[in-house]
Amino acid sequence: MAVILLIVSACTDLLQEETFSTLGPSNFYNSAEDAEALLNSAYTQSQGWRDLIRDYLTFGEFTTDIAIQREGAINANIQPIENFNFQTSHPWLDFWWGRYYSAIYRSNTVLDQVPGIDMDENRKEQILAEARFLRAFNYFYLYDLFGPIPLITSSETSIEDRPTRPSNEEFIAFLEEEFRAVSEILPPTQQQYGRPTSGAALGFLAKFYLNNKKWVEAASTAQEIIDREEYSIYNPSALSGRDRTDLFAPDNQYNDEFIYVIHYADGGAVQNGDGNTYLSHAAPPGYAWQHASMVNFAAQFKIRSEFLELFNDPDDERLNAFVFEYKNLAGETVILGEDDVRSFKYPEDPDGTSSVTSSDIPLVRYADILLSRAEALNELNGPTQESIDLINEVREAAGVDPVAVGDFSGTQQLRDFILDERGREFHTEALRRQDLIRHGRFIEMARERGKPAQDHHVLFPIPQAEIDRNPKLKQNTGYN
Repeated sequence: MAVILLIVSACTDLLQEETFSTLGPSNFYNSAEDAEALLNSAYTQSQGWRDLIRDYLTFGEFTTDIAIQREGAINANIQPIENFNFQTSHPWLDFWWGRYYSAIYRSNTVLDQVPGIDMDENRKEQILAEARFLRAFNYFYLYDLFGPIPLITSSETSIEDRPTRPSNEEFIAFLEEEFRAVSEILPPTQQQYGRPTSGAALGFLAKFYLNNKKWVEAASTAQEIIDREEYSIYNPSALSGRDRTDLFAPDNQYNDEFIYVIHYADGGAVQNGDGNTYLSHAAPPGYAWQHASMVNFAAQFKIRSEFLELFNDPDDERLNAFVFEYKNLAGETVILGEDDVRSFKYPEDPDGTSSVTSSDIPLVRYADILLSRAEALNELNGPTQESIDLINEVREAAGVDPVAVGDFSGTQQLRDFILDERGREFHTEALRRQDLIRHGRFIEMARERGKPAQDHHVLFPIPQAEIDRNPKLKQNTGYN
């Protein structure tokens, strides 16, 4: 008994550990380095990963007249989206919802914790502005997919305190205020490429206005960006051996047309496997790569032949982004047939390896701002010389003939032309769904392709798992 008592006493003493410190929000985030680490965490969740472009295109183009996907394991997830069979249990919708809200939570953590840190006030202001931008950026894409969703603006919001869905007007007002506010704080340029600038905030604001048909605001915000004279169209006419498609070449990524991009570090793909996987999804079977280390996926991202009919000028340099025929590994020429042409808009990368390249993914570029203002002006005033000049600035860079005011009988004819021009300019950038919805053509064109599209399919269903977690969360109309 004495021995047992001694053992128990000894064990009790060993388990009584003296606590010298604890880590928590009140004493962990207390230095400038902590503030930077918090912000980097928000960037990590907000920006690119290997298959970002795959997911963007699934929702932004495989639902439209541009592209189709065939074969490969991912077909099980893409085909329901392509066929307008939007399910509340779709794993990619659940993934996107979770990833965006995780980024929002991390941005909110920055906004909650950094104000109390003793550090350089100018840098603190910039960190807070970047965090607000990232939060608004993630809400921008959530809204695009699901409509107005709960606005959570604190990292300390409990499950019980999760808000209901705001009205559409409330959500729009929130994003307007956020993008406008940070545009007045962020610098015009950043030392580290890929961080948001004041122009990026204005670019997203202009796009947000446009997609919500706030024509006056879209036109004026686009003009703000133009007046800054910080951006320009990449026009390679004076550069020997280059054309408009070289805008996306790995050696030309740091150009004045890109306003905000998902940035992949040059050569980083070789070192850690992180990068743009688009080409491995798009390359046809047996494609003979210029760089032998690249590989094909079983997936097959293809361009619909009917979409290619929009390119009605054979001199359009943007046609050079498409692969109509190729050499296979046996040295044979293979001609791609109906609905089988491939977009190589993101070209091969000398630093690429396996399935990844360092090609950045542009989310806002100057050509979009010019065509956005042209569209907004047309909706306000019909065809004018200014709107035509804006369109021609983009067309000139592509090597096609200019258009004239007299070519258009009225607003509707120019509206249709702008939609087509945007298709020619922005294919493989995941903007087509937004454009077709704004023009009232998304559901109509899907039905013409034989899809069972219904009016409520302009939005995707909120993942059922999220509704189960938050009983206040109401499902989008039309979904069970």
